[in-house]
Amino acid sequence: MDKVKYNVIMAGLLHDTGKLILRSEPQRKNHSQAGAEFLARYISDTPEILRAVKYHHASELKQAKLAADDISYIVYEADNIASSTDRRPNESGESGFNAKAPLESVFNVFGRKNDEGKKGDKIEIGSKPEANGEAENSSAGEKTGFQLLGLMERRDRVAYPAPVSSLQSTAEGYASLRQYLEKNFVECPPDRMSPNELLQVWEAIGSYIPASTARGEVADISLYDHQKLTAAIGACMYDYFQMQEIEDYREYCFTGTRQQAFRQEPVYLLVGADLSGIQNFLYTIPSKGALKSLRGRSFYLELLLENVADEILKILELSRCNLLYSGGGGFYLLLPNTSRTLDVLGEVNKAVNNWLLKYFGSRLYLAMGWAECSAADFKIGTSDQNLLGGKYYQVRSQIAGEKHARYNIEQLSQLFNPHSVLNRTKDGTRECSICHTSSAELVKYDAAADSDTWACKTCRNLRGLGEKLLKHNLLVVTDTLLDGAEAYSLPVPSVSGEKYITSLGHDKLEDAREHIRRVYCKNEMNTGNKMATRLWMGDYVTRSEYNNTMELEELAGLAGGSSDKAGIKRLGVMRADVDNLGAAFMAGFPGQYATLGRSAALSRQLSLFFKMYVNTLCAGEVNGLQEMQHSRFSLFGAAKDKARKVHIVYSGGDDMFIVGAWDELIELAVDIRRAFARFTNGKLTFSAGIGLFDSKCPMAEMARQSGALESAAKSLPEKDGIALFGVPDSESNKNYEVAVYKWQDFTEKVCGEKLAFCRQYLGYPGNEAPERLTAGKSLLYRLMELLIDTKGKINLARFAYAIARLEPKENSLSYSSYQKVRKQFYQWYKQEDDRKQLITALELIIYSIREKGE
Repeated sequence: MDKVKYNVIMAGLLHDTGKLILRSEPQRKNHSQAGAEFLARYISDTPEILRAVKYHHASELKQAKLAADDISYIVYEADNIASSTDRRPNESGESGFNAKAPLESVFNVFGRKNDEGKKGDKIEIGSKPEANGEAENSSAGEKTGFQLLGLMERRDRVAYPAPVSSLQSTAEGYASLRQYLEKNFVECPPDRMSPNELLQVWEAIGSYIPASTARGEVADISLYDHQKLTAAIGACMYDYFQMQEIEDYREYCFTGTRQQAFRQEPVYLLVGADLSGIQNFLYTIPSKGALKSLRGRSFYLELLLENVADEILKILELSRCNLLYSGGGGFYLLLPNTSRTLDVLGEVNKAVNNWLLKYFGSRLYLAMGWAECSAADFKIGTSDQNLLGGKYYQVRSQIAGEKHARYNIEQLSQLFNPHSVLNRTKDGTRECSICHTSSAELVKYDAAADSDTWACKTCRNLRGLGEKLLKHNLLVVTDTLLDGAEAYSLPVPSVSGEKYITSLGHDKLEDAREHIRRVYCKNEMNTGNKMATRLWMGDYVTRSEYNNTMELEELAGLAGGSSDKAGIKRLGVMRADVDNLGAAFMAGFPGQYATLGRSAALSRQLSLFFKMYVNTLCAGEVNGLQEMQHSRFSLFGAAKDKARKVHIVYSGGDDMFIVGAWDELIELAVDIRRAFARFTNGKLTFSAGIGLFDSKCPMAEMARQSGALESAAKSLPEKDGIALFGVPDSESNKNYEVAVYKWQDFTEKVCGEKLAFCRQYLGYPGNEAPERLTAGKSLLYRLMELLIDTKGKINLARFAYAIARLEPKENSLSYSSYQKVRKQFYQWYKQEDDRKQLITALELIIYSIREKGE
């Protein structure tokens, strides 16, 4: 990397260090001076960085009389642009600073209709906060924020936002974070770190530190996000200056007449990428070993995209500061608008899609788009003028257009040439049993098992990678195939020759170091000699007593809490997706709050929830920091182990695929929905489809049916739904009405009312009591059939007769329950919504009392 550019990036990442220092130990000096003095203890060879930190404010910079080409001017202007995009005055009108102010939630201003924040503001994205306390912070109308702590300190609890009035960031809390920073700088001085290493240090320390504590500003941008964006903007400015052969940075960034004009120039490119074909790629697998295969496939695609983004950044000599977002099958970058950048984007896009054609045919395709931006486009707009949203819309429109015209002439000629390498047949009589290609050499799909399944090496190795991911946290990109890793290494695209990705243990890292080009680490932060790019991953699994990952059949047998308890042996499969997320990025923030910093903070918060905190929720912990009042959702009130009996197959930037014992999965789904409402102040929702299957059902079919249920849930007005059991428009279930509900209706009406009523008054198997009305399995089936078939008054009479036959003697302990059941069921039968909810409640009960062998 160009040394001057390196200094610009590092100064951007360090320029507000003094804020941490002064908040941990108040002194009578400004934060730029305090930061420079603190950093001088560790930086001895790079005075340019110290100058940029010391003089990144106008008053000091004006008096410093630096040379016109000093990088301090670039860092000053980059800080101005980053700050002006995010520091929006709040409605309080207060002045001064509050060093104890917490970081506020970015969701406080998300979805607001206007600038005033008055009572009655409309939530544009998502639905109304639930009245049962699932989003109690937002329903109270009070601003929320976060407790001051390091990102890795309390991963056993979800960091929910809490009312700002209950939070204070203390000097002791800042001192603890400062000690972590000092420890890292002692191990490796900051000017000897790579930008990515320093970025990870700041992510660990600064994720919950507010960048600004000004009383009159919205303090929802973290110190980490602000310094990251400053470094990204500074790097783009430097490259643009280099292309234009501009050396007088003072003229364009500070006192010169060209500063304002320069802010109108298209210095930046907002670049987006989206991978098509993900669903078909993921779910074309056999059921045996499905967890390993699905996990390998889903994480491989995530790594593939991360690697493509890193390839672009490496070629352009940029850092991950310029990566705004990655996840959900795509990424966004902020890049310099130079001819070099445009050439690289075209080269990478072509190389990646050539590579995808070679290995996967037309099943996967990477579409890219970009829009020119100026500093003025990043500035705060008005309530009806979302400048940044317009740029995101341009990028997404380009991507959509490219998806409709995928390939260039050269690629199309290869596709349609029967003799091209893309259409070459290895064996005309056999094909891969997984992806059905006949153009690759076949090997045993699972060499360790007695299996006749033959597959191409790619499908075999995807399964192998998934198996290794359950054991190791490190993933490395190498320039050669490592010895002994042939069965779980996979190629990844690169413009500089073939590269491979494989999973390693820490003990194997040193032996392979000479071949390693890039290291990723899941759910850990490593710096120094063990530097790796941190990737969050939802990787929770249920293990057997021998610490092995349970197979799906074994997992399905844990319904009811254990294998020896009642509850049908069925596997629950959930597919869920955040509602209207694309609209959230383009229009979720009103114009005056629509900034790069907030869109980056939004995406990072979603990644933390779906990739990190989802593990915490699966482990059964629904309380946040210093909380004890929340409890896990339960269908039947049965005592169970705290940890949920589920496997996370995939949980990414905005969607989830989780399997488990059917009752545990439904309960977990409600826990996640409630947690998400709290986490986003009720401003975002997700919809889920949950299907129940025999564990031997083909995974592709389970995925298809649960996906159809997810679509049914999203068909509700404003979405925010859950769909259960039946498959919409399925020929075998054409008379079955799919159970589709708003989440609140499911938890309160189906479970909190109908199911709770049945549990209280019906003595079905496992729920018997003298005061309850005896109701066997056959009766429950009969009642459910009559509720489903509502053809006129005759059926109502049959329903009433079926209940009347249950009447016990008047002196019986269960007579009171009989009267309540007769009256309540009759009322519910007559109301369509109540009748539908009662059907679902009875179906849940029937599933819970059926034996494992049924």
